[in-house]
Amino acid sequence: SGMGCPDWPKCFGLWIPPTDASALPQNYKEIYADRGYDVLDFNVYNTWIEYINRLLGLVSGIFCFFLLLVSIFTRVKWLIFSTFLLVILMAFQGWMGAKVVYSVLEPFKITIHMFIALLIISLLLFLYRATIERIISYSDLAKKWIVLAILISLGQIILGTQVREAVDILIKDYDKVSLIAYLPSVFSTHKIIALLVLISNIGIVFYYRKKWANFLPEISGIIFIVTSLILTGSLMSHYGLIGILQLLHLIFAASLLILQVSILLKQSSLPTVKFP
Repeated sequence: SGMGCPDWPKCFGLWIPPTDASALPQNYKEIYADRGYDVLDFNVYNTWIEYINRLLGLVSGIFCFFLLLVSIFTRVKWLIFSTFLLVILMAFQGWMGAKVVYSVLEPFKITIHMFIALLIISLLLFLYRATIERIISYSDLAKKWIVLAILISLGQIILGTQVREAVDILIKDYDKVSLIAYLPSVFSTHKIIALLVLISNIGIVFYYRKKWANFLPEISGIIFIVTSLILTGSLMSHYGLIGILQLLHLIFAASLLILQVSILLKQSSLPTVKFP
């Protein structure tokens, strides 16, 4: 739905987008021809999904700014720096969203946009963990393993975005079923690395099995998500790139990374900060 609003920050030149094409100028396709509307038609669902996405981004940015103000009262320098970085990332993410729209959804810019989102969520999770008690009694080997698992997941997401970029190019000439046969070698690599993702997460479950209660949400989530990733990936390989499967596969991949980061942060040795 990224091109549901062909301009930024307004949508079709309006602060509140229309619900019907009749509210647009009759020559809107000509006005926004360079944004893809020479072949696209107004779609109220795409427009409002994109608009709501922007509103959520704005509200999130406001909350992050107030979080910075609150952190200033703690007088903890690293906390102030972290929340300031969060605000900068949110502002950069908004700017990057505009660049995505003006590039007419250039694949590389979409990838950067997604990685900034993952970084923002990880930083928010870090700030959350900084205000509650943590568990710091786990072995160095377990911590090294979870870091390795995070790096593998991150690498796999990078490969996944490269596969998607190849799909964005091939979709112009092939349908979502036949194009799989024409995907470059990065697709095969993506499937091979999936085995490392499975092994690394089996290791996580093994290392933390004795303290299951302390990591119940994360471990349960990892078991469900890894199973779902394998299932959705297999279905797409055999039955084509079905839209809902693509969406779920991406959500599961991002969620797996966040759960792994959560496990690592639970063992952080940073001092706990009490918010005023």
